[in-house]
Amino acid sequence: MSVPHCALCDSNPTAKAQQTPTDLLEGDYCPVCHQPTCRAHLRIVRWRWKTTRQTDSAQVCERCKRTYQHRYWDSAQRDWIS
Repeated sequence: MSVPHCALCDSNPTAKAQQTPTDLLEGDYCPVCHQPTCRAHLRIVRWRWKTTRQTDSAQVCERCKRTYQHRYWDSAQRDWIS
């Protein structure tokens, strides 16, 4: 999914200078904080569903992963692996 800009690149001039149009075209909105994020700042997180014990993954922004905010995302149904 394409995003109009990256919230993390906008807050860091060095990262914004290194951003390419492809990064925005392959970016997505973070499912945790709902901020637009370029491909360069997306990180994979993994969890196990509590009901089925199946593993799954998603991409979240670097800030949500670094601050562990992703672990509060639907924690009633997910056991976090990473």
